[in-house]
Amino acid sequence: MGKDKNPVVKKPFDELTITDNYMFQAVMRDPKNVKPLLEMIIGKKISRIDVAEQEKTVETGYNSRGIRMDVYVEDDEDTVYDIEMQASKKRHFDKRFRYYQSAIDVDIVNKGESVGKLKKSLIIFITTYDPYGKGWYMYPFETICCWDSEVRMKDEAKRIVLNTKGTKDKEGFEVSGEIKEMLSFMDGNSPKTEYAKMLDAAVQKIRQSEERRREYMSINVERADDKELGEYRKVVGQIRGSKYSDDILVDVLRIDGRTLLYVRQVLSEHPDWDDEEVAEEVLNIVD
Repeated sequence: MGKDKNPVVKKPFDELTITDNYMFQAVMRDPKNVKPLLEMIIGKKISRIDVAEQEKTVETGYNSRGIRMDVYVEDDEDTVYDIEMQASKKRHFDKRFRYYQSAIDVDIVNKGESVGKLKKSLIIFITTYDPYGKGWYMYPFETICCWDSEVRMKDEAKRIVLNTKGTKDKEGFEVSGEIKEMLSFMDGNSPKTEYAKMLDAAVQKIRQSEERRREYMSINVERADDKELGEYRKVVGQIRGSKYSDDILVDVLRIDGRTLLYVRQVLSEHPDWDDEEVAEEVLNIVD
């Protein structure tokens, strides 16, 4: 399977919104935009934050599949924040939290820190759909005892889902009006609060930037392996669980034996990965 040199450009730059991955990262990597969001969520002021300027990539182990984080932030109180925009439904939604958490922790330990030095962490997924069907604006999670919810594991790891399709609060737990209006703006409505207006202004400013436009096109060129990834994804789906011999698969799928070997290898090592995840890993190997 050869590479297609013609990149597949996704959404036109002028049509990007805050929920598009590139725009979300561009807006939220500006400390003045992401700091109020974090303060809204945790309910207190943050003195100082450090935001990774580029999409942070964490390698989770030797020869392993790296993980790219949309917006990675650290504050002055030894807390790490990872904010991810989830604009489409994906399989294994909950396990993605687990994967991001493990990547953050391994990254810290790999820098020479002991387990006791693991930082407090908050992983935030902003979804453009309701992953749990309760209609809540927010779904907060932390580790509690199955037998007694008052017993909490002090692992200092928390996870939050912000739902742009939210319509109500959980009884007894009210989300702030600012968060609700921000989610409403992200759902395509006109901005009403100062913060939502600030995000809207940031989006408009980025749209007018020729430098950002060129960067977006460059990223599309660099990453526009969508067509190729789609081809590999189909191959993975056909190989997964197939009872045909390797000779037949190579002939029918029009792939070389090496590709088949790599697909089988990744499927064996990561049986819980979906077809796209396996295809991405195989592409990493063959590149």
